[in-house]
Amino acid sequence: MNRQRLASILKVTVTFLIVAFSIYFSVWKVDFSELGRSFRTANYWYALLIIIPILLSHYARAVRWKVILERIHPDVRTSNLFAGVMTGYFMNNLIPRSGELVRPWFTDQAEESTTYSSLLGSIIVERFIDTVALLIIIASIMMVDAQLFDGFEEIGVQADVIRPIVYMAILLGVVFLVIAPSRAGLWMAETFSAPLSWISRRFGIEKLARLREGVLDMFRKLQLGFGAIRSLRQVLLVLFWTVAIYLLYLIPLYMMFFAFESGHGPDVTMFAALEIWAVTALGYAIAPTPGAFGVFHVTARIALMKFVNFTEADAVAYATLTHFVNYLVPIVFGIYYLTTRGLSFSALVRARSAQ
Repeated sequence: MNRQRLASILKVTVTFLIVAFSIYFSVWKVDFSELGRSFRTANYWYALLIIIPILLSHYARAVRWKVILERIHPDVRTSNLFAGVMTGYFMNNLIPRSGELVRPWFTDQAEESTTYSSLLGSIIVERFIDTVALLIIIASIMMVDAQLFDGFEEIGVQADVIRPIVYMAILLGVVFLVIAPSRAGLWMAETFSAPLSWISRRFGIEKLARLREGVLDMFRKLQLGFGAIRSLRQVLLVLFWTVAIYLLYLIPLYMMFFAFESGHGPDVTMFAALEIWAVTALGYAIAPTPGAFGVFHVTARIALMKFVNFTEADAVAYATLTHFVNYLVPIVFGIYYLTTRGLSFSALVRARSAQ
């Protein structure tokens, strides 16, 4: 068995264990008779209504992508960018982190004026912006609620340990945001990664040379992507659509509170929805699983009980139903776009492997 095959098996095994562990702890100590009652008494109209802001959030992401691309690919169509976004999420729901590679490939198939490299560079920029936004949001929440991560000890999260890590990540993220897109960023990457090249040549460790080239390639793509954002108008529009995306992420979480009996108390606020989103998003960033299976359920259950005083049963039902709708929407649209464009799932997998 070659190393690549072994690495794939190990990755699948670890992902499976994370999902199994998370699902187990999401229903741990839950009374299943009460859980059944929560599902029976839930108002499923809210589950249908949240499809609207979910789709709008994906469309807003496509519009922001168009703003990033407008200088290098001014004629790219928003409809094709939206199709690329949905297909990317479709892949992420099946294979974690694969959507970032499939999305530019899928979009490039429909657009004559684009290149895979420039689209991928713009997505790296987009992910970079989203990561910094997540860290800034978490830092802002912690200024208001310093106990954001308290209560997660049952899944191994120690608040006193994670707080300084998050603050350090925020600091490094902001510094990286300033330096990475510049020539100085590429120079620093080349300088500090030079020892990897020397070690690779000296001891014949090719992986270190590939690692260095991968890091430098990321910095080059960041420069390419950020180089496309030149005007103040573009910067403001990117900021506007970024805020719009995250507001649209919060609306479904807030609306779903009212689908359950526990969701009518004084603690049910948009800020509580923001805290739940931050915790679940950070959980998925740390332990990515297909479609956030398990990770969303366990982090949402604990967050709901802590921030809005949901019962355990209502919290599990909320997490299950909210995740199901968020998971199903990209799956349906992904199948639609694959069917209408004459592509297969295997074609997406091959495209992912080829990049």
